[in-house]
Parts: sequence; structure tokens; C-alpha cells
Amino acid sequence: MSEDKILPEKESSHDIPTSAGENQPVQPDVKESKQESVKSISESQPLPNESFEPIPLQKLETEKMEIHHHGHVHEKKKWKEYLFQFLMLFLAVFCGFLAEYQLEHIIENSREKQFMQSMVEDLHKDIVTLERHFKFAKRQQAGLDSLNNMLNEGRLEKVDVREMYILQKKHIRFAVMRLVNRTELQLKNSGGMRLIRNKTVADAIIKYWGEGEKTYTTIKNLENNRDKAWDMSHLLFHNKYYKNTESLENVELIGDPELISKDPVLLSTFSNRVDLMMDMIRMWYKHQLVELEEDAKNLIQLIIKEYDLERG
Repeated sequence: MSEDKILPEKESSHDIPTSAGENQPVQPDVKESKQESVKSISESQPLPNESFEPIPLQKLETEKMEIHHHGHVHEKKKWKEYLFQFLMLFLAVFCGFLAEYQLEHIIENSREKQFMQSMVEDLHKDIVTLERHFKFAKRQQAGLDSLNNMLNEGRLEKVDVREMYILQKKHIRFAVMRLVNRTELQLKNSGGMRLIRNKTVADAIIKYWGEGEKTYTTIKNLENNRDKAWDMSHLLFHNKYYKNTESLENVELIGDPELISKDPVLLSTFSNRVDLMMDMIRMWYKHQLVELEEDAKNLIQLIIKEYDLERG
């Protein structure tokens, strides 16, 4: 086949009809098609006073990539902002500490005043107890003195022996005294003494407790000597002559009582026990009761003055 021979071309679907009704082949142009699309859009929506220029596709993609930045990138704070935040945090913590300290201070003041009010109530009860035991000790001393004189003088007539039976029954005994220790236990066991910030009051309370302990020691010694005298009295006085009574203040006897033994040695030993018991009451016990009562009264006045309490 000759190279000069021209083969007929196939009809293309892109042929555009001419005015003469004939088809002319047109090659598709991509750039022209895009430009015509952009032109048609700009003509359909014209922008006032602006001339439309098509934006290259590469520039659009570049701008699109630039707006997708990382979300965790923050602007660095200045040191003044950090300092301000630190000061605000410190101020909040410090104010909280002050509020808590003030609340604790108020609670401790309230507890201190409650303890002092309770202490005053206990002291009033102690004064009543001390006065009652002082009266008993005074009567006991007088009775033991009479009994001791009769034994030392050897008065063993029926009327004297009868009187001995009554005196030994009424006075060779001891009424155990106990002060109110309600507030004392609370202050000692719960560490409440640290709440008593008034040093004068705290010292006076400790002194009062100390005097009370001394009195308890004297009472214990009196009880020991009383027990010995009581044991010896069983060798001299027979219980068959006593009428059963509920009160020892009014001792009643049956018949004409007699001593079990009139042994001078036994009577002298019993007299010595009675005399020792009497001396302990006269020289120590009564004085301690008086001093303790005076301390209680002074302590009440001091607490009322220092804590502005109502007088009971």
C-alpha cells in the first residue's frame, strides 16, 4: 500500500455541526473546557467591582494544607502569668489554713470554758463533802479522847464500861472520803490540761489535786491504824451486848455489858492504838480538810474571775 494514500477518518462523537449541515472534527481540549466552565460560573454570578481570576489548583491545595495545623501547639505563657497563678494558689491554701486554725481555736476555747464550768461544779460538791467529814472528824476526835482517858485512868466501873462500849462502837470506825474527780479524769485522760492556757488557773488546779492526794494518804494511814485498833477491840468488847441498829450515831445496849478481859497489858495496848488514831485526826487529818476546803473556795473564785463565769 502506498504511504500517500489517505484513509477516510471515522466520525467522532465530538463533531460539531456547521451551518451548512456538515460535520467538522474537533479535538477535545481539557484546558479550554475548564476555562469555559470557570468563565460560565463567573458570568452567571458576577462580583461587583472585581475582576475574576481563576485560582490555580496547586495554590488551592497548598492553602488547604496550611490550615490543618496541630491542635496541641499553644502560645508560651509569660513568667508573670505563672507567678500570678502560683500566688493565687498559695493564697487559697493559706486562707484555708487560717480558717481551719481559727475554727480549731474557737472549738478549743469553748471546750476550755466547759471544763472550767465543770470544775467549778465539782469544787462546790467537794466543799460540801469536806465540811461534812470535818464535822465527823471533830466528833470522832472528842469520842476517842474520852475513851482513851477512861482506859488510862483504869475506870472499870459498870457505868464506865457501858460508856466504853458506846464510844468504841461509834468512833473506832472511819468514814472514807472521796472527792469528785469527774473533771479531773477528763482533763488527765484526754490530754485536756493542754487546753487550760491560763497558767495561774492550771497551777492552782494541780496544787488542789496534789493536796487531795496528800489527804488520801492520811486517810489510808488512819484506816490501817483503825483496823488494828478494831481487831484489838474484839478481845475486849462482846457483841452480844449490842442491839442491832441501822445507825451508829445512836448505839443501844442490852443489859449490863462487861469487858471480855481486864488484862492491863491488853487494855494499855488498845489505849495506845486509840491514842495514835486520835493524834492522826487532830494533827493531820483535820488540818488537811480545812486547807483543802480553803483551796477549793479560792480556786472557784479564781476560775470565775479568769473565765467570766456565773457565780453558782
